[in-house]
Amino acid sequence: MDLVLKILVQLGADQSFFYQLGIILLVFIIARFIFIDHLQAVIERREDKTVKLEGDAEKQFDEISKIQDQYKEKIQGASKEMRVKLESNKSEIIKKHEARYRSSEAEVNEYLDKTRAEVEAEINEKKEEVMAEADKLAANLVKKLSKEL
Repeated sequence: MDLVLKILVQLGADQSFFYQLGIILLVFIIARFIFIDHLQAVIERREDKTVKLEGDAEKQFDEISKIQDQYKEKIQGASKEMRVKLESNKSEIIKKHEARYRSSEAEVNEYLDKTRAEVEAEINEKKEEVMAEADKLAANLVKKLSKEL
């Protein structure tokens, strides 16, 4: 301890150095209880809130990502379901109209067959009339030719 005192005396420190050191320690202890602890608590609270908010933000982003994925899956499922319904309705409509088309086609074919039969009957009738007249005309022609000769 004498060595420390000799060094302090050589540096120009006297007995007031210990008083000054005591005052500085007392001011530090008082400042610690009044300012430093409060400031430390404020800084820690602020850090907790910012770090916690960052963690909460990451959790929210993860949750948003999950919800977004679920939304995309639901949209794709609904889209697929609507395509299936659309194809089903389309095929139903095609079948319904195809049946109507087939029945109309059958009616048209029946009408054509009926009309064809009528026309053929009329042609045969006219043919028979012409053939019957052909015999008369041939006989008249033969008479006229034989008279002229």
